[in-house]
Amino acid sequence: MSSVLMCEIDNTVADTNREIMKRVEGFDECRYPYPLPSDFFELNPDVLLGAAAFKGAAEALQRLAWEGYTLFYVTARPMWFQSLTVHWLRLNGFPQGKVVFTSNKRSIVERFKPTFMVDDSPLEIEKVQDLVEVLVPAKPYNKGYRNRFENWDQFPLLQRLASKG
Repeated sequence: MSSVLMCEIDNTVADTNREIMKRVEGFDECRYPYPLPSDFFELNPDVLLGAAAFKGAAEALQRLAWEGYTLFYVTARPMWFQSLTVHWLRLNGFPQGKVVFTSNKRSIVERFKPTFMVDDSPLEIEKVQDLVEVLVPAKPYNKGYRNRFENWDQFPLLQRLASKG
């Protein structure tokens, strides 16, 4: 049975915060969660489409897919962002994988039982870390968590593959 990797999108593979900074005066990445208006993304869908992919993220996930990992992308984005999200992943060279839209990532982890999860959010890490090993892209708001990595070239699963081969 292959290993399953569940990967969050925003601020994990997509630099969404950088796009938010361009539109919200005083946005502070250290303040988490930052209190955006509830309709912010509905009024600014271009934030999600315009977010740059983090350097090396697509290549890292392509390598893992080639190595036999089953990939799931998971996001708290509303379901009506589905076509935009799938388009963004394809446009930025990410390998195919099921895209799951949910406000309850724990239930998705319980359902699909991934081997690993990649997420930047302390709120989400706290909810799932008893069920799955969480790999954490380093952000100002998630210091103190295990398995943090500074960039996708240092992604822990790639490091493990390199040490085996």
